[in-house]
Amino acid sequence: MKVLQVSNSVVNKSYSPNSKGGCTKKALVSPSAIMVGGIISAIAVHKIARPAQKVCSEYVKSLAAGVSEMTGKKVNPLSLSCVMDKDEFIHQILKIKKFNYNYTSQNIKNFGFQADFHMHTIYTDGKISVKKLLDEISEYSNKLFSRTGQKFNFSITDHDSVKAVKEALVIISENPEKFKNVRFIPGIEMSFSHKSQTTSNPCEISEVLAYGINPFKLDKYCDALQTKRSNTIDNMLADIRRSIPLTNFDKNELIKTYNLNPDCLMMNSHWPVEHYAQTKHAITIQASRHGKDPAVLYNEIMSKIDVKNRNMWYLKNNNFLDNDINETSIISNVRKKYEPHIENDKIVLQNESSFDNIIDLFKGNDNVILSFAHPYFTAMKFYNPKKALNSFIHRSEGLLQISEAYHQAYPKDVSPDRVNEVNSYMKHVLKIGGSDNHKNIYIG
Repeated sequence: MKVLQVSNSVVNKSYSPNSKGGCTKKALVSPSAIMVGGIISAIAVHKIARPAQKVCSEYVKSLAAGVSEMTGKKVNPLSLSCVMDKDEFIHQILKIKKFNYNYTSQNIKNFGFQADFHMHTIYTDGKISVKKLLDEISEYSNKLFSRTGQKFNFSITDHDSVKAVKEALVIISENPEKFKNVRFIPGIEMSFSHKSQTTSNPCEISEVLAYGINPFKLDKYCDALQTKRSNTIDNMLADIRRSIPLTNFDKNELIKTYNLNPDCLMMNSHWPVEHYAQTKHAITIQASRHGKDPAVLYNEIMSKIDVKNRNMWYLKNNNFLDNDINETSIISNVRKKYEPHIENDKIVLQNESSFDNIIDLFKGNDNVILSFAHPYFTAMKFYNPKKALNSFIHRSEGLLQISEAYHQAYPKDVSPDRVNEVNSYMKHVLKIGGSDNHKNIYIG
Protein backbone atom coordinates (compact mmCIF):
# COMPACT_ATOMS: atom_id res chain seq x y z
CA MET A 1 0.00 0.00 0.00
CA LYS A 2 1.26 3.45 -0.96
CA VAL A 3 1.39 5.99 1.84
CA LEU A 4 0.85 9.68 1.02
CA GLN A 5 3.34 12.18 2.37
CA VAL A 6 1.89 14.34 5.11
CA SER A 7 3.59 17.47 3.82
CA ASN A 8 1.82 17.22 0.47
CA SER A 9 -1.62 16.40 1.79
CA VAL A 10 -2.05 18.83 4.70
CA VAL A 11 0.81 21.14 5.59
CA ASN A 12 1.22 22.81 2.23
CA LYS A 13 -2.43 23.81 1.83
CA SER A 14 -3.60 27.29 2.75
CA TYR A 15 -6.98 29.12 2.64
CA SER A 16 -7.68 31.35 -0.33
CA PRO A 17 -10.87 33.40 -0.59
CA ASN A 18 -10.71 33.01 -4.38
CA SER A 19 -10.57 29.21 -4.46
CA LYS A 20 -13.44 26.75 -4.34
CA GLY A 21 -13.61 24.88 -1.07
CA GLY A 22 -11.54 27.62 0.61
CA CYS A 23 -8.15 26.03 -0.06
CA THR A 24 -5.42 26.08 -2.68
CA LYS A 25 -1.98 24.48 -2.94
CA LYS A 26 0.93 26.64 -1.82
CA ALA A 27 4.68 26.10 -1.98
CA LEU A 28 6.69 25.51 1.20
CA VAL A 29 7.43 28.71 3.19
CA SER A 30 10.99 29.94 2.88
CA PRO A 31 13.16 30.93 5.93
CA SER A 32 13.14 34.61 4.81
CA ALA A 33 9.34 34.61 4.70
CA ILE A 34 9.26 33.16 8.21
CA MET A 35 11.55 35.97 9.39
CA VAL A 36 9.32 38.68 7.83
CA GLY A 37 6.25 37.08 9.36
CA GLY A 38 7.91 37.09 12.75
CA ILE A 39 8.67 40.79 12.47
CA ILE A 40 5.07 41.58 11.47
CA SER A 41 3.78 39.51 14.38
CA ALA A 42 6.07 41.34 16.78
CA ILE A 43 4.82 44.69 15.55
CA ALA A 44 1.21 43.52 15.95
CA VAL A 45 1.88 42.35 19.52
CA HIS A 46 3.58 45.69 20.31
CA LYS A 47 0.57 47.64 19.05
CA ILE A 48 -1.80 45.54 21.12
CA ALA A 49 0.34 45.99 24.22
CA ARG A 50 0.73 49.72 23.54
CA PRO A 51 -2.46 51.24 22.05
CA ALA A 52 -2.21 54.14 19.62
CA GLN A 53 -2.20 57.56 21.23
CA LYS A 54 -5.38 59.62 21.21
CA VAL A 55 -5.82 62.02 18.35
CA CYS A 56 -7.58 65.32 19.06
CA SER A 57 -10.00 66.91 16.60
CA GLU A 58 -9.05 70.09 14.79
CA TYR A 59 -11.65 71.86 16.92
CA VAL A 60 -9.95 70.87 20.19
CA LYS A 61 -6.57 71.81 18.73
CA SER A 62 -7.92 75.28 17.93
CA LEU A 63 -9.16 75.65 21.50
CA ALA A 64 -5.77 74.58 22.87
CA ALA A 65 -4.13 77.20 20.66
CA GLY A 66 -6.51 79.81 22.08
CA VAL A 67 -5.72 78.82 25.66
CA SER A 68 -2.00 78.92 24.85
CA GLU A 69 -2.28 82.45 23.50
CA MET A 70 -4.45 83.55 26.43
CA THR A 71 -2.14 82.16 29.14
CA GLY A 72 1.22 82.51 27.43
CA LYS A 73 1.85 78.82 28.09
CA LYS A 74 2.04 76.02 25.53
CA VAL A 75 -1.05 73.86 26.03
CA ASN A 76 -1.18 70.26 24.80
CA PRO A 77 -4.53 69.60 23.04
CA LEU A 78 -4.74 66.31 24.96
CA SER A 79 -5.25 68.34 28.14
CA LEU A 80 -8.65 69.29 26.68
CA SER A 81 -9.63 65.73 25.83
CA CYS A 82 -12.89 66.10 27.82
CA VAL A 83 -14.11 68.64 25.26
CA MET A 84 -16.64 67.44 22.70
CA ASP A 85 -16.80 68.58 19.11
CA LYS A 86 -20.12 68.81 17.26
CA ASP A 87 -20.10 65.21 16.02
CA GLU A 88 -19.60 63.77 19.49
CA PHE A 89 -22.14 66.22 20.93
CA ILE A 90 -24.80 64.99 18.51
CA HIS A 91 -23.83 61.38 19.23
CA GLN A 92 -24.17 62.00 22.96
CA ILE A 93 -27.53 63.80 22.90
CA LEU A 94 -29.03 61.01 20.81
CA LYS A 95 -28.30 58.68 23.73
CA ILE A 96 -29.45 60.94 26.58
CA LYS A 97 -32.98 60.36 27.85
CA LYS A 98 -35.47 63.03 28.91
CA PHE A 99 -35.23 62.16 32.62
CA ASN A 100 -31.44 62.60 32.48
CA TYR A 101 -32.06 66.36 32.19
CA ASN A 102 -34.29 66.53 35.30
CA TYR A 103 -32.50 69.00 37.55
CA THR A 104 -34.03 67.91 40.86
CA SER A 105 -32.45 66.98 44.17
CA GLN A 106 -33.93 63.49 43.96
CA ASN A 107 -32.63 62.87 40.44
CA ILE A 108 -29.21 64.15 41.47
CA LYS A 109 -29.24 61.89 44.52
CA ASN A 110 -30.16 58.88 42.38
CA PHE A 111 -27.59 59.82 39.69
CA GLY A 112 -30.30 60.05 37.06
CA PHE A 113 -29.16 63.63 36.34
CA GLN A 114 -26.53 63.24 33.62
CA ALA A 115 -26.71 66.23 31.27
CA ASP A 116 -27.21 70.01 31.38
CA PHE A 117 -26.63 72.21 28.36
CA HIS A 118 -27.84 75.56 29.76
CA MET A 119 -26.28 77.37 32.76
CA HIS A 120 -24.91 80.78 33.76
CA THR A 121 -22.04 82.20 35.82
CA ILE A 122 -21.03 85.45 37.52
CA TYR A 123 -19.79 86.74 34.17
CA THR A 124 -23.41 87.51 33.25
CA ASP A 125 -26.49 87.13 35.45
CA GLY A 126 -25.49 83.96 37.31
CA LYS A 127 -24.20 83.86 40.88
CA ILE A 128 -21.66 81.03 40.73
CA SER A 129 -18.00 81.38 39.82
CA VAL A 130 -16.57 79.22 37.05
CA LYS A 131 -14.16 77.53 39.45
CA LYS A 132 -16.91 76.63 41.93
CA LEU A 133 -19.15 75.38 39.14
CA LEU A 134 -16.40 73.15 37.74
CA ASP A 135 -15.45 71.88 41.20
CA GLU A 136 -19.03 70.78 41.85
CA ILE A 137 -19.39 69.19 38.42
CA SER A 138 -16.09 67.33 38.77
CA GLU A 139 -17.03 65.91 42.15
CA TYR A 140 -20.47 64.85 40.96
CA SER A 141 -19.19 63.37 37.69
CA ASN A 142 -16.75 61.11 39.52
CA LYS A 143 -19.55 59.78 41.72
CA LEU A 144 -21.82 59.44 38.68
CA PHE A 145 -19.23 57.43 36.76
CA SER A 146 -18.48 55.24 39.76
CA ARG A 147 -22.17 54.40 40.20
CA THR A 148 -23.38 54.24 36.59
CA GLY A 149 -20.38 54.20 34.27
CA GLN A 150 -21.76 57.36 32.65
CA LYS A 151 -19.95 60.66 32.25
CA PHE A 152 -21.61 64.02 32.92
CA ASN A 153 -22.38 66.08 29.79
CA PHE A 154 -22.60 69.87 30.11
CA SER A 155 -22.11 73.28 28.62
CA ILE A 156 -21.67 76.78 30.02
CA THR A 157 -23.93 79.20 28.12
CA ASP A 158 -23.63 82.74 29.45
CA HIS A 159 -25.61 85.55 27.82
CA ASP A 160 -23.72 87.04 24.87
CA SER A 161 -20.43 86.34 26.64
CA VAL A 162 -17.62 83.79 26.29
CA LYS A 163 -15.54 84.84 29.29
CA ALA A 164 -16.71 81.94 31.46
CA VAL A 165 -16.05 79.40 28.71
CA LYS A 166 -12.51 80.70 28.22
CA GLU A 167 -11.84 80.50 31.94
CA ALA A 168 -13.29 76.98 32.04
CA LEU A 169 -10.95 75.83 29.26
CA VAL A 170 -7.95 77.23 31.14
CA ILE A 171 -8.97 75.48 34.37
CA ILE A 172 -9.57 72.17 32.58
CA SER A 173 -6.24 72.35 30.72
CA GLU A 174 -4.38 72.85 34.00
CA ASN A 175 -5.78 69.66 35.56
CA PRO A 176 -7.27 67.37 32.88
CA GLU A 177 -7.30 64.32 35.18
CA LYS A 178 -9.82 66.10 37.41
CA PHE A 179 -12.28 66.25 34.51
CA LYS A 180 -11.80 62.75 33.09
CA ASN A 181 -15.45 61.89 33.78
CA VAL A 182 -17.07 64.89 32.09
CA ARG A 183 -17.89 65.73 28.49
CA PHE A 184 -17.90 69.48 27.94
CA ILE A 185 -18.98 71.48 24.91
CA PRO A 186 -18.33 75.25 24.87
CA GLY A 187 -21.51 77.27 24.41
CA ILE A 188 -23.17 80.67 24.53
CA GLU A 189 -26.75 81.96 24.80
CA MET A 190 -27.25 84.59 22.11
CA SER A 191 -30.06 87.13 22.01
CA PHE A 192 -31.64 88.49 18.86
CA SER A 193 -34.41 90.94 18.10
CA HIS A 194 -37.31 90.11 15.80
CA LYS A 195 -40.79 91.33 14.92
CA SER A 196 -43.46 90.41 17.45
CA GLN A 197 -47.17 89.92 16.86
CA THR A 198 -48.66 89.27 20.29
CA THR A 199 -47.07 91.93 22.49
CA SER A 200 -47.40 95.69 22.81
CA ASN A 201 -43.81 96.07 21.61
CA PRO A 202 -43.29 95.85 17.85
CA CYS A 203 -40.00 94.02 18.42
CA GLU A 204 -39.11 91.43 21.04
CA ILE A 205 -36.00 89.52 22.08
CA SER A 206 -35.57 85.76 21.77
CA GLU A 207 -32.53 83.55 22.28
CA VAL A 208 -30.65 80.67 20.73
CA LEU A 209 -27.97 78.47 22.26
CA ALA A 210 -24.83 77.98 20.17
CA TYR A 211 -22.65 74.92 20.78
CA GLY A 212 -19.22 73.97 19.48
CA ILE A 213 -18.11 77.59 19.42
CA ASN A 214 -14.53 78.81 19.53
CA PRO A 215 -14.74 81.44 22.31
CA PHE A 216 -11.44 82.98 21.27
CA LYS A 217 -12.96 83.90 17.90
CA LEU A 218 -16.23 85.24 19.35
CA ASP A 219 -14.55 87.94 21.45
CA LYS A 220 -14.93 90.63 18.82
CA TYR A 221 -18.63 89.95 18.35
CA CYS A 222 -19.33 89.98 22.10
CA ASP A 223 -17.23 93.10 22.69
CA ALA A 224 -18.93 94.94 19.84
CA LEU A 225 -22.36 94.06 21.23
CA GLN A 226 -21.35 95.27 24.70
CA THR A 227 -20.08 98.52 23.22
CA LYS A 228 -23.40 99.07 21.44
CA ARG A 229 -25.36 98.44 24.65
CA SER A 230 -23.13 100.71 26.73
CA ASN A 231 -23.31 103.47 24.11
CA THR A 232 -27.10 103.16 24.01
CA ILE A 233 -27.28 103.76 27.76
CA ASP A 234 -24.94 106.76 27.48
CA ASN A 235 -26.86 108.24 24.57
CA MET A 236 -30.25 107.72 26.20
CA LEU A 237 -29.14 109.41 29.43
CA ALA A 238 -27.60 112.28 27.46
CA ASP A 239 -30.87 112.85 25.57
CA ILE A 240 -32.88 112.69 28.79
CA ARG A 241 -30.55 115.14 30.59
CA ARG A 242 -30.94 117.66 27.78
CA SER A 243 -34.73 117.51 28.12
CA ILE A 244 -34.85 117.29 31.94
CA PRO A 245 -31.75 119.17 33.19
CA LEU A 246 -32.84 119.63 36.83
CA THR A 247 -32.81 115.91 37.67
CA ASN A 248 -29.42 114.31 38.32
CA PHE A 249 -29.28 111.18 36.16
CA ASP A 250 -26.16 109.09 36.78
CA LYS A 251 -25.07 105.93 34.92
CA ASN A 252 -23.32 104.40 37.94
CA GLU A 253 -26.46 104.91 40.02
CA LEU A 254 -28.48 103.20 37.29
CA ILE A 255 -26.14 100.20 37.28
CA LYS A 256 -26.27 99.94 41.07
CA THR A 257 -30.07 100.31 41.23
CA TYR A 258 -30.73 97.43 38.85
CA ASN A 259 -27.71 95.26 39.72
CA LEU A 260 -26.42 95.49 36.16
CA ASN A 261 -23.10 93.94 35.25
CA PRO A 262 -21.15 96.79 33.58
CA ASP A 263 -18.81 94.25 31.97
CA CYS A 264 -21.69 92.32 30.44
CA LEU A 265 -24.82 94.37 29.92
CA MET A 266 -27.87 92.23 29.26
CA MET A 267 -30.29 92.36 26.34
CA ASN A 268 -33.07 94.97 26.47
CA SER A 269 -30.70 97.43 28.15
CA HIS A 270 -33.01 100.30 27.12
CA TRP A 271 -35.64 99.19 29.64
CA PRO A 272 -33.54 99.70 32.80
CA VAL A 273 -32.77 103.22 31.52
CA GLU A 274 -36.49 103.91 31.09
CA HIS A 275 -37.34 102.63 34.60
CA TYR A 276 -34.42 104.41 36.21
CA ALA A 277 -35.08 107.77 34.55
CA GLN A 278 -38.83 107.68 35.26
CA THR A 279 -38.40 106.78 38.94
CA LYS A 280 -35.46 109.14 39.52
CA HIS A 281 -37.33 112.06 38.00
CA ALA A 282 -40.56 111.28 39.90
CA ILE A 283 -38.73 110.97 43.23
CA THR A 284 -36.87 114.23 42.54
CA ILE A 285 -40.24 115.97 42.13
CA GLN A 286 -41.49 114.30 45.32
CA ALA A 287 -38.40 115.43 47.22
CA SER A 288 -38.71 119.06 46.09
CA ARG A 289 -42.35 119.17 47.20
CA HIS A 290 -41.55 117.93 50.68
CA GLY A 291 -38.26 119.72 51.22
CA LYS A 292 -36.06 116.62 51.07
CA ASP A 293 -32.74 115.86 49.42
CA PRO A 294 -33.52 114.02 46.13
CA ALA A 295 -30.49 111.70 46.36
CA VAL A 296 -31.28 110.74 49.97
CA LEU A 297 -34.96 110.13 49.22
CA TYR A 298 -34.13 108.07 46.11
CA ASN A 299 -31.78 105.76 48.06
CA GLU A 300 -34.27 105.52 50.91
CA ILE A 301 -37.14 104.43 48.67
CA MET A 302 -35.12 102.05 46.49
CA SER A 303 -33.64 100.28 49.52
CA LYS A 304 -37.19 99.24 50.50
CA ILE A 305 -38.05 97.78 47.09
CA ASP A 306 -36.91 94.56 45.42
CA VAL A 307 -34.92 95.11 42.21
CA LYS A 308 -37.67 93.70 39.98
CA ASN A 309 -40.17 96.24 41.40
CA ARG A 310 -38.12 99.39 40.95
CA ASN A 311 -40.46 101.01 38.45
CA MET A 312 -43.16 103.67 38.35
CA TRP A 313 -46.07 101.24 38.55
CA TYR A 314 -44.85 99.86 41.86
CA LEU A 315 -44.10 103.32 43.28
CA LYS A 316 -47.60 104.53 42.41
CA ASN A 317 -49.43 101.43 43.61
CA ASN A 318 -47.59 101.43 46.93
CA ASN A 319 -47.97 105.15 47.70
CA PHE A 320 -44.34 106.17 47.46
CA LEU A 321 -45.41 109.13 45.28
CA ASP A 322 -48.11 111.79 45.32
CA ASN A 323 -51.08 110.78 43.20
CA ASP A 324 -50.50 113.43 40.55
CA ILE A 325 -46.88 112.46 39.80
CA ASN A 326 -46.87 110.30 36.69
CA GLU A 327 -44.51 109.03 34.02
CA THR A 328 -43.26 111.57 31.52
CA SER A 329 -43.60 110.95 27.79
CA ILE A 330 -40.24 112.65 27.24
CA ILE A 331 -38.44 109.67 28.74
CA SER A 332 -40.66 107.12 27.03
CA ASN A 333 -40.02 108.74 23.66
CA VAL A 334 -36.26 108.52 24.19
CA ARG A 335 -36.62 104.80 24.94
CA LYS A 336 -38.67 104.29 21.77
CA LYS A 337 -35.97 106.05 19.78
CA TYR A 338 -33.22 103.68 20.89
CA GLU A 339 -35.02 100.36 21.35
CA PRO A 340 -35.37 97.91 18.43
CA HIS A 341 -38.23 99.23 16.31
CA ILE A 342 -39.79 99.01 12.87
CA GLU A 343 -39.21 101.56 10.10
CA ASN A 344 -40.49 100.89 6.58
CA ASP A 345 -41.24 97.30 7.62
CA LYS A 346 -37.61 96.72 8.63
CA ILE A 347 -36.11 96.31 12.10
CA VAL A 348 -33.85 99.15 13.21
CA LEU A 349 -31.28 97.94 15.76
CA GLN A 350 -28.90 100.03 17.84
CA ASN A 351 -28.19 97.80 20.82
CA GLU A 352 -29.13 94.26 19.69
CA SER A 353 -28.40 91.71 16.97
CA SER A 354 -30.84 90.23 14.50
CA PHE A 355 -31.35 86.54 13.80
CA ASP A 356 -29.64 87.00 10.45
CA ASN A 357 -26.62 88.58 12.20
CA ILE A 358 -26.16 85.39 14.23
CA ILE A 359 -26.53 83.12 11.20
CA ASP A 360 -24.01 85.19 9.24
CA LEU A 361 -21.60 84.96 12.17
CA PHE A 362 -21.54 81.14 12.11
CA LYS A 363 -22.20 80.49 8.42
CA GLY A 364 -19.62 78.03 7.06
CA ASN A 365 -18.48 76.91 10.52
CA ASP A 366 -18.92 73.14 10.41
CA ASN A 367 -18.48 72.67 14.15
CA VAL A 368 -21.23 75.05 15.36
CA ILE A 369 -24.80 73.90 15.90
CA LEU A 370 -27.70 76.03 17.19
CA SER A 371 -30.64 75.30 19.45
CA PHE A 372 -33.75 77.22 20.42
CA ALA A 373 -33.39 78.30 24.05
CA HIS A 374 -36.63 77.70 26.01
CA PRO A 375 -38.69 77.59 22.77
CA TYR A 376 -42.01 78.27 24.53
CA PHE A 377 -40.91 81.86 25.27
CA THR A 378 -40.16 82.45 21.59
CA ALA A 379 -43.32 80.73 20.35
CA MET A 380 -45.64 82.85 22.49
CA LYS A 381 -44.58 86.00 20.64
CA PHE A 382 -46.35 84.86 17.47
CA TYR A 383 -49.95 84.23 16.46
CA ASN A 384 -48.80 81.16 14.53
CA PRO A 385 -45.97 79.70 16.65
CA LYS A 386 -45.49 76.58 14.52
CA LYS A 387 -44.97 78.63 11.36
CA ALA A 388 -42.67 81.10 13.12
CA LEU A 389 -40.41 78.49 14.72
CA ASN A 390 -40.06 76.52 11.52
CA SER A 391 -39.35 79.75 9.66
CA PHE A 392 -36.38 80.37 11.94
CA ILE A 393 -35.16 76.82 11.24
CA HIS A 394 -35.46 77.37 7.49
CA ARG A 395 -33.67 80.72 7.62
CA SER A 396 -30.79 79.28 9.67
CA GLU A 397 -29.24 77.56 6.63
CA GLY A 398 -28.85 74.26 8.46
CA LEU A 399 -27.41 75.69 11.70
CA LEU A 400 -30.55 75.44 13.83
CA GLN A 401 -31.00 71.70 14.39
CA ILE A 402 -31.86 71.45 18.10
CA SER A 403 -34.55 72.66 20.50
CA GLU A 404 -34.31 72.93 24.28
CA ALA A 405 -37.49 70.90 24.65
CA TYR A 406 -36.58 69.85 28.20
CA HIS A 407 -35.95 73.32 29.60
CA GLN A 408 -36.07 73.08 33.40
CA ALA A 409 -36.73 76.66 34.50
CA TYR A 410 -40.10 77.74 33.14
CA PRO A 411 -42.10 79.68 35.76
CA LYS A 412 -44.81 77.78 37.63
CA ASP A 413 -47.56 79.66 35.80
CA VAL A 414 -46.44 78.25 32.44
CA SER A 415 -48.67 75.38 31.38
CA PRO A 416 -46.77 72.09 30.77
CA ASP A 417 -49.39 71.24 28.15
CA ARG A 418 -48.58 74.41 26.21
CA VAL A 419 -44.87 73.67 26.46
CA ASN A 420 -45.44 70.15 25.10
CA GLU A 421 -47.59 71.60 22.33
CA VAL A 422 -44.79 73.95 21.28
CA ASN A 423 -42.28 71.08 21.35
CA SER A 424 -44.55 69.06 19.07
CA TYR A 425 -44.27 71.76 16.40
CA MET A 426 -40.64 70.72 15.80
CA LYS A 427 -40.64 66.93 15.77
CA HIS A 428 -37.83 66.78 13.23
CA VAL A 429 -35.20 68.53 15.41
CA LEU A 430 -33.02 67.06 18.15
CA LYS A 431 -34.10 67.62 21.76
CA ILE A 432 -31.94 68.68 24.69
CA GLY A 433 -32.49 70.11 28.17
CA GLY A 434 -30.92 72.53 30.59
CA SER A 435 -31.33 73.80 34.14
CA ASP A 436 -30.83 77.47 33.18
CA ASN A 437 -29.11 77.71 36.55
CA HIS A 438 -28.50 81.20 37.96
CA LYS A 439 -27.90 80.21 41.61
CA ASN A 440 -24.68 80.43 43.61
CA ILE A 441 -24.62 76.64 43.90
CA TYR A 442 -25.07 73.98 41.26
CA ILE A 443 -24.98 70.41 42.57
CA GLY A 444 -24.77 71.65 46.15
